Amino acid sequence: MKPPTRKVPFDVYLPATADTPPKLVETIEIEVYENFGEEFLTAESSELIERTRARHMGFLHGKDIRALRKRLGLTQDELSALLDCGEKSLSRWESGRGLPSGIVNKLLRLLDEGFLTPASLAAVSGPRPSRTAAQYFQNRRPSNVIHCDFSKRGPSAREVEEWLAAQNNKPVAACL
Repeated sequence: MKPPTRKVPFDVYLPATADTPPKLVETIEIEVYENFGEEFLTAESSELIERTRARHMGFLHGKDIRALRKRLGLTQDELSALLDCGEKSLSRWESGRGLPSGIVNKLLRLLDEGFLTPASLAAVSGPRPSRTAAQYFQNRRPSNVIHCDFSKRGPSAREVEEWLAAQNNKPVAACL
C-alpha cells in the first residue's frame, strides 16, 4: 500500500562552483510522503528534480537519451557505435545511473536538436581521407558560392572577380 502524498514546492539549484554560489534556476512542484514524522521524496519527484537540474545544466537525462535513441530508430549497440562509446556507458546513461561526458552530451544534443544525423556521424567513422577537408569540399562546392579565406575579413578583389567571371551572368543563389 502506497503512503499518502502531498504536493510541495521545491527550489532547484545549480551546484556551486569555485567562482559562483549555488544558483536558483526553477521552482517545481514535487510529491512527498511522511513516515515517522519525516518527509521523503517519491521516486518520481526525485527523478523530476534530477531531470530539471540536468536540463538547466545542458545535459540530456537518461529518459531523454532513451527517447532520442528510439526516435532515431537505433538500438543501444548502434548508437554506442556511432558515438564510439561503450554499450555499458550508454545503458548507464539511459537508466539515469550516470551522465555522458561533456563532448558526448554535445553530440547527443546536436542529434536531438536536428543539427546532426546518424548518417553524418557514420560518415566520419573510420579512416580519414588523405586529402584535407578544404581540398575535399572545394571539389563539391556549388559554383555560385564565393570561396574565400576567412582568416581575412572577406573575399579579396581577385576572388570576387574570379567568382563573377565564373558566373557568366547566372543568377546568384548564395553568397557566403
